[in-house]
Amino acid sequence: MAVARQPQINIIVAMAQNRVIGREGQLPWHLPSDLRRFRELTMGHTLLMGRATWESVGRALPGRRTIVLSRDPDFHPPGGEVVGSINAALELAAAGDELFVCGGEEVFLQLLPRAQRIYLTELDVPVAGDTFFPPLPPAQFRVVATERVADRIDYTFTILEREVHDA
Repeated sequence: MAVARQPQINIIVAMAQNRVIGREGQLPWHLPSDLRRFRELTMGHTLLMGRATWESVGRALPGRRTIVLSRDPDFHPPGGEVVGSINAALELAAAGDELFVCGGEEVFLQLLPRAQRIYLTELDVPVAGDTFFPPLPPAQFRVVATERVADRIDYTFTILEREVHDA
């Protein structure tokens, strides 16, 4: 029996110094340079997001396939494909080479153990919020690139890759 092909799972996230990623269903900052980077990295690939993240974005993003994770069988986002589980999302995304997980908190928590790469924007300040990015597992990821960026709020952009250990 053939084994289903898995896409490369990437997490793409912007968080404040205190791990905040959202407040009242919205991104609590506006960083034009980071939004441009998000667009450049994800263009032509598949996005996976939870229903609340879809609602905060408000629409399908041009040039990207969007899979929305929702427990509501009556949820039909225009331009998005709905699945009820992570495994269903991975099966649907298997045809693509890269899957970008872009929120929210619960989706990040479920896919962090399976992510091969993390594109992390970390603001230099704490921000009030109600949604958080989970702590990274110690020693499981290594930094492969980092860049300091001056914007409305200064931040560091880091690319992390999962450490591969021989068995």
